[in-house]
Amino acid sequence: MNSKRGLLCIATIMLLLKVSESVPTSNTKDIAELKLLLNEERDRRAALETNVNNLQNIIYLIQSDMMKRFEMINGQIGKLVNGQNVAFYARLSKSYEDIKPWATIVFSDVETNTAGAYNSVNGEFTAPIAGTYVFYSNILSNPDKTIETSIQVNGANKMYLYSGGKYRGSGSNMAVVHLNTGDKVKMVKHGPWGRKPFYIHQSWSSFSGFLLRADAAAFVPTASI
Repeated sequence: MNSKRGLLCIATIMLLLKVSESVPTSNTKDIAELKLLLNEERDRRAALETNVNNLQNIIYLIQSDMMKRFEMINGQIGKLVNGQNVAFYARLSKSYEDIKPWATIVFSDVETNTAGAYNSVNGEFTAPIAGTYVFYSNILSNPDKTIETSIQVNGANKMYLYSGGKYRGSGSNMAVVHLNTGDKVKMVKHGPWGRKPFYIHQSWSSFSGFLLRADAAAFVPTASI
């Protein structure tokens, strides 16, 4: 009886040994496959993270480009609004008793000076933007006196006025001229012509101007994004 039990135990042990020999081989294969899948998944995740980073960089570049374009457009709109809003109106604060030939008439009593383009100290208007401008002036002289004046652009006469008569005589005229940015406009005593002393009456004598239309090229961006 004991011998049978011994043989049975030996047979059981031999069977367990065979089973144990086969199990590790199967597990090793499965583990290797799992490692391979894990590596592949790790590679896919790394590639995905790379794509996400690339997309984030692209989004950042697009946002930066949009901000630059927005700033450019906003600047152009501001330039357009400010450029279209140019106007001034000024009068003499005191009379000229005898202004010299070619001397600048300084209208120092400023009523309107939108954009600050008119200088009440030297009597010059400086175009802040290129475009078509309108200028108007009225000059009142003394009784029985005559005086000629003119509007100059960069020193060249563009419009003439004749004032005078038996009583106080006023002369007025209007000019429509094209100006480039930085051009200078002013009223001057036109040469020695007239009847001395060359008198210009205060308050009633005035100089005014405004931007009629800005050049389209003034609002074209100077640099590309």
